[in-house]
Amino acid sequence: MSEDKLKLLSCHFTWDLQKEDADLNFLEVKIRERLAVKCEYEGNLKQREFNFLAFIKHLQGFDDEALKTLQLAKKEHPDDDGSVIVTYGNLAWVHSLMGSVTKAETYIEKVNEILRAFPAPSPAELHREVQSEKAWLLLKFSRKTYVRAKESFLEALQKEPDDKEWNTGFAFSLFRLEGLKIGQYKRVQFEESPAVLQLKKALNLDPDNAMIHVYLGFKCYKNTKTLNNAEAWQYMTQALAMAPDNLSVVLRVAKFMKKEQCYDKSLKVLLEMLKIAPDSSRLHHEIANNYRWKAMQMNDTHNPELLGLCIQHLEKGASLNPGYIYPQLELAQRYAERKQMAKAEQKFTELFALPDLKPADRQAWHRMYGDFKQYRWGSEKAAVEHYKQGMMLGRVSTEWITCRNRLRKILQNDRRDTYGIRTFFHSFRTENKDD
Repeated sequence: MSEDKLKLLSCHFTWDLQKEDADLNFLEVKIRERLAVKCEYEGNLKQREFNFLAFIKHLQGFDDEALKTLQLAKKEHPDDDGSVIVTYGNLAWVHSLMGSVTKAETYIEKVNEILRAFPAPSPAELHREVQSEKAWLLLKFSRKTYVRAKESFLEALQKEPDDKEWNTGFAFSLFRLEGLKIGQYKRVQFEESPAVLQLKKALNLDPDNAMIHVYLGFKCYKNTKTLNNAEAWQYMTQALAMAPDNLSVVLRVAKFMKKEQCYDKSLKVLLEMLKIAPDSSRLHHEIANNYRWKAMQMNDTHNPELLGLCIQHLEKGASLNPGYIYPQLELAQRYAERKQMAKAEQKFTELFALPDLKPADRQAWHRMYGDFKQYRWGSEKAAVEHYKQGMMLGRVSTEWITCRNRLRKILQNDRRDTYGIRTFFHSFRTENKDD
């Protein structure tokens, strides 16, 4: 079969999505957790989730699992209309990759039949259902595809300026892109934020969308024109009332409450959600964080009860998602706080030995292991070496800043510069002028 026929299909395999740009394990976990929550998916959202999951399995090298997942997507919408164009395109690709040429050609013909029966407004345009699935996928896949998502929604808006979905998607794209600037310490002010204006427009068109309320709540948070976060709380409370069983909404509202240091409120929301989604590793991680911060708020970080609950949820989260490293690094630190030093050391050793550890995870490992060496074993020399190793990985995460600050603090207390930190900083600046 000619590969040109496959390339003409509009589906995940032709949308230029690179596996190096995404955290495939985390994406898979998020999708599976959403699917596990027993709430209704509107329209074809569940079919889209299966399509996305199937593509992730393909990128991970498991085309047999991808095919099984696409069959689930097909069952979600058995009718041959515009809603299955992407699903059939994905099926054609996977069958072709697995050597089933006849089946691949069958699905290609199915797509062509649907396009003849339900044509797009013009040959240059995507069918609406395809445009929608592509745009939302770009928004979910990776921060590197946020700009393409924004452009896709904007292109659709130019044809339908008052469309509810396109306005919402465009607003979410702007919110995500401004979030990247926040990560670079360039916070976009509320009054100057294009995302805020677009979110408010989207809310007028779709007032029942809980996630719009959540995003507006975050944009209101610490607004320089207000003395408190009353407006942010109003948005968040409304979102929670509208979607109390939506895992994504609940996690974000709980994180806002944590930022406000309302740990008991956050825990109440999270523990209620845990009854609905007991196997969500993200929920367990967030619950553990709240117990940790609550103990710190009480000036009692070694509180046996809270520390025990924190460890319990970190361990559960680790068992549910062993591929997510950061919570397990926190678990090693909590073991150390409980004076279980051998257990902590073992956990650190196990994590560092994992194959294909991402640079950001490796950087976090060096920072946290450095803290372990400095604050638990009193080995400043070993800590310095790990902070240096962390910095040498580059600005792959915010841990780079933490490693640098740790070294600066040690240097302030060590005028003789016993560990050659000044020399390290100088050589580092020379080699990395952009940093």
